[in-house]
Amino acid sequence: MLNTGTTKPFETVNGQLEILQNRGLLVKDEAAAKEFLTRINYYRFSAYSLTLRKNNVFYPGVTFDNVCSLYYFDYSFRKIIYAYIAPIEIALRCHIAYHHTGKYGPLGYMDALNFEDAGRHADFLARLDEEIERSDDAFIRHHVRDLSSVFPFWVSIEVASFGVLSKLFKNLTRQDRIDISKTYYRFGREYVENWLQCCVYVRNIAAHGGRFYNRELKSCPVLLPKKYRNCIVSTRAFAFVYAIFQLLPTNALREALIQDLAALFKSYPYALKKHMGFPDNWEDYL
Repeated sequence: MLNTGTTKPFETVNGQLEILQNRGLLVKDEAAAKEFLTRINYYRFSAYSLTLRKNNVFYPGVTFDNVCSLYYFDYSFRKIIYAYIAPIEIALRCHIAYHHTGKYGPLGYMDALNFEDAGRHADFLARLDEEIERSDDAFIRHHVRDLSSVFPFWVSIEVASFGVLSKLFKNLTRQDRIDISKTYYRFGREYVENWLQCCVYVRNIAAHGGRFYNRELKSCPVLLPKKYRNCIVSTRAFAFVYAIFQLLPTNALREALIQDLAALFKSYPYALKKHMGFPDNWEDYL
C-alpha cells in the first residue's frame, strides 16, 4: 500500500536555491544555479553536499560550484567504472564458453548434470531463451536462418547479460570454477565469484546514474585478500575498483585504469579520496 503520510511540500527551483542560501551555501551565479537545478534533481544535488555541511549548515566558504564539482567528479567516475567492466564481461563470456565446450561439448550447457544446481540451471536456460528470442544481433539471426535453431554454447552465451553470466559462473561445478579461475585470473574461485557479483552491482549503479561519492555500497561487499582487510573498507568505492582491477584481462587495461583514475582526481581536486575509500597511496594497493 502506498504510504500517504506527511511529506514535505513541493518547492520551486527558486525556493530550492533560497533554502541552500539560507543554509550558508554561497551562490555566485544564481541564473546558472537555477539552470542546474532544472536538470539535476535537488535531492540528487543535495546528496553531494553531505560532506560539506553539518546539521544542514554549510561550512564557511562552500560554494554552489564546489558541490557541482563533486557531482561532475562522480559522473566521470561512473563512466570509468562502466568502461572498464565491459572488457571483464566480454572476457568472461569467452572463458566460460571455451572451457565448458572444450570439456562438455557445444551443447553440454543444456545438461543440468554439468552444473552445480539443477534449479539455477533451468533458470539460466529460460533466461537464455528469452534473450535469444529478443535478440536482433546479426550473428543470432544468421544462425537461426542458415544453420540451426540449436545454438552451440559459444553462440548462445553472447546474448547473456552480465548478471546472468555472473550467476552462471557461480553455478558451474566447483572444479570448473577452480579451473577457470586458475587459468584466467590471478586469484582463487571464491574471489572471482565475489568480484564478478560486485562488478554487476556497481555496473548497475553506474548505468542508472547512482552515486559513488561518500556512499557505502552494502548490497555486495568486496571479498578482499587478508593482507588488505584492515586497510581497505570493503563497502567503499575503492574496494570495488580493486576487484575490477584484478579481473581486467590485460596489463595494459590495468595500467590504463590507474592512469584514468589518477587523472580524474587531478581534474577534481575538491573531491577527497577518503570519501571514496581510496588510501593516499592507492596505486600501491593495485
